[in-house]
Amino acid sequence: MTLSEETIEAQGRVRPMARHDVPVVSGMIARLARHHGDEPLIDAARLQADLFGPVPWLHGLVVERFGYVVGYALLTPLYRAQLTQRGLDLHHLFVIESSRGIGLGKLLVDAALTFARAEGCSYLAVGTHADNHRAQDFYRTLGFEARAASGERFALALQ
Repeated sequence: MTLSEETIEAQGRVRPMARHDVPVVSGMIARLARHHGDEPLIDAARLQADLFGPVPWLHGLVVERFGYVVGYALLTPLYRAQLTQRGLDLHHLFVIESSRGIGLGKLLVDAALTFARAEGCSYLAVGTHADNHRAQDFYRTLGFEARAASGERFALALQ
């Protein structure tokens, strides 16, 4: 391994999520759910189908350090019909606690932006919990602008 490869490995390397990443990412999704006070009901088989099925519903990215997956991002499609604009929602961004603060979240966001541009998107959106000021500050430092909610959102369970 050369010095530059060692530097990249220490800083982190982002790549598309692969099928073999699903178990570790499922565990991270459960950790993030618990952090937000939700009960994790993650179904790894369904996640794999949504990522790698005939019509993928999600796109996943992972960040590795020293050969281990230490974070992930999940992207879902959005559309602004009134503007005929494609977009992506950065639905999840997570880095394990021991690897935070060294720029891995930014690497994941940069990779998400590259993917969004390659897919012909004109915007990347992300949401945070109202009281998650650290995440809000993080996204602002990357150039994201806060957008006021345009109204109430509703859902109807189909099952």
